[in-house]
This record gives sequence, structure tokens and C-alpha cells, in this order.
Amino acid sequence: MTRDITRTSRTPSLAAEAFSLIELIAVISIAGILAITATPVFSSITGVRRDVAARHLLRDLSFARQHGVATGSVTWVVFESPERWSVLVEDPANPGRAGAGALADVVTNLPMSVQVGRGEYSGVAIESVEFDAGSEVGFDYLGRPLTGDGVFLVEQGAVTLTGGRAVFVEPVTGLAWVELP
Repeated sequence: MTRDITRTSRTPSLAAEAFSLIELIAVISIAGILAITATPVFSSITGVRRDVAARHLLRDLSFARQHGVATGSVTWVVFESPERWSVLVEDPANPGRAGAGALADVVTNLPMSVQVGRGEYSGVAIESVEFDAGSEVGFDYLGRPLTGDGVFLVEQGAVTLTGGRAVFVEPVTGLAWVELP
């Protein structure tokens, strides 16, 4: 008994290697839906960064006030440019804003200085600083806010970030707050 073995070619046909029109349309449709869905997420990232920067500024203002009360040394938050603020403390041996030096963060032991406009705060800028027409605020041993001239803050101070998000400092009490959604 002999068997008839027929050899068939194992080379696939061109039709088996290509995508059908229906498959291409399905993939393009899914990609389009994903792109439409992801666009609002990416556009809201700047808003999230702005809100985080506002909370960071609020933390630094509150910390400066608390530090002034706890140590009796005037503690300053200085806005050096549209992209940076720093927390400084006066030297008791050399009082006055001119003698203030960088305050170290209690966690990292690095100078308390924040750079916006890049990295985690990319797309965020400081639009305006208004502390009785000055660009810095200090806090004395009672937590009262001072202008750069060393006089008490008369009107509510504000720092406005990109998109209108503002952090406020109350006169007399020095309490800082931010209005977030």
C-alpha cells in the first residue's frame, strides 16, 4: 500500500499578510477616539501645575509667618523674578531685610527657593505681586505682615499666578489663603 503524499506550498498568499479595509478603519477610529479623549487631560495639566504651585506658595507664606512667630526673627518671602520666590530670615545680629539670608527647608535642608516656569511647574508664571506696591512680604514676631520698607501691610496682599490663580495675605493677621476650585 502506497500513500500518495501531495506537497503543498507553505508560502502564504499576499491576502493573508495585508490588513483589510475594515481593520484599518477600526484602528483609525479607535485612535481618533483616544486622541479626542486625551486632549482635555493634557490641556488641564497646566491648570493642575498652577494649583500645585499656588498651594506651594501658600505653604511657604504660612511657614514664613509661623517661623517669624516661633523664633522672633522677621521672616521674608521675596519674589525675585517672574519665575522665583525665596524664603529668607533676618540675622538677629544684623537686623533688617538687607541682612536676611536663605532659610533652609526642614525636610531637605536646602534653601527654600521655588522656581516656576519649568520642571514640575512648567507653564506656570508669577503674573503679579502686590504687597502695598512691593514685591516682598515679611512676618514679625506676632505674625504681622510687613512690606519691604518694614512698615505694616495696610491692604490685602496678593500674588497672582498664571491663569488668575491668586494667593492672598491679610493685613494685620498675616494669614495667607488661596481660593481653589
